[in-house]
Amino acid sequence: MAAWVRAALSAEDRAALLRFRESLQMRHSFRASIAACLVLSTGSAALAQTAPAAPTREAVVARAIESVIRPGYERLDKAGEVEAKAFTELCAKPDEAKLKAARQGFADLAQAFGAVEFIRFGPITEGSRFERYLFWPDRRGAAQRQAQIIVNRRDADAATSDLLPRKSVAVQGLTALEYVLFGNGSDALASQAGAFRCRYGATIVGNLGQISDAVAEQWRHPHGIVERLTKPKPSDPTYRSTQDSLQELFATVVRGLTAVRELRILPGLNALPGETKTNLFLFGRSDHATAMLVADLDGLRALLADSGLLALKPGTSLDPAQELGAIAVSIRALGPDLGQAAGTAEGEAVLRDAMARIQTVETVLTTEVAPALGLSADFSALDGDEKDTP
Repeated sequence: MAAWVRAALSAEDRAALLRFRESLQMRHSFRASIAACLVLSTGSAALAQTAPAAPTREAVVARAIESVIRPGYERLDKAGEVEAKAFTELCAKPDEAKLKAARQGFADLAQAFGAVEFIRFGPITEGSRFERYLFWPDRRGAAQRQAQIIVNRRDADAATSDLLPRKSVAVQGLTALEYVLFGNGSDALASQAGAFRCRYGATIVGNLGQISDAVAEQWRHPHGIVERLTKPKPSDPTYRSTQDSLQELFATVVRGLTAVRELRILPGLNALPGETKTNLFLFGRSDHATAMLVADLDGLRALLADSGLLALKPGTSLDPAQELGAIAVSIRALGPDLGQAAGTAEGEAVLRDAMARIQTVETVLTTEVAPALGLSADFSALDGDEKDTP
């Protein structure tokens, strides 16, 4: 302040002016503090958003059931209902449009099953339900061969819902249904000439519906398998702790990935002389091999990511869920006939690359995730997949 101004002011005025200046300084300091707090708060919020707290193991098990397993079986049950309706209409008044609807229903049903195919614990293991739903591997074509015999001989027992379950599992499931809808002579389904074939197919679908309905109901119920997994007890023979439940989920993914490599892709690449590559891919005869393989990968990816299991061990050398999604995209680009794709140098290269990448995901899971979570990677990867015996 200029000297002449200070001289013109009284002592009282100068004191008031000094208090005003101090007030301004305090306001400036307060505003700076508020701004600093806002910066810190915003930074903390951003940090919290980018690095959320890891879920508990109990939460992972619960989310696996609520977000993946239970809705997966619900979708399977719903797809079965749609296919049953399609067969009812086809058998009642056969024509090309209804046959097309039944074939599309098969595709939807197969893919819905693919999403939960590798869940080999719980209700699906009771009463040979899984084997009755899908007989595979089947390198010798037992399902196709036996289903053809049933159709040619018009075996009435196979078209009776109470008697079909007494026959070989090879003629009860999706692979037999594939023959009914897409095998030799299947175009007859569009007319009365395919009446018996239609009844046999409808019986298969009806029995599959009973299986999916029972399994979905058991996963829907709060007790039973759900309670055993989410509220393990020392007296339970399998799930004595949450760690046992988490181990079940982890083993499911690793076994599933190994099965995709060795039982879904490799046989088609290593066809023996006289073998048709297309027939060595699951549902290759109906041009649904690619869709089924993608459904398998998507189901396993969901079990890893949507459950939160991967969030228990962040910072792996690659993101397993993201990598599985990318592999599925590369396989989908090959088109519906994997056998035809495998017969080309480019297609074979894509499939072999997919196998290598899947194995890398397995390695990350078993060497990085498993040790960090105290999980075992010492189990038979193909337990329950050694079929091919009708």
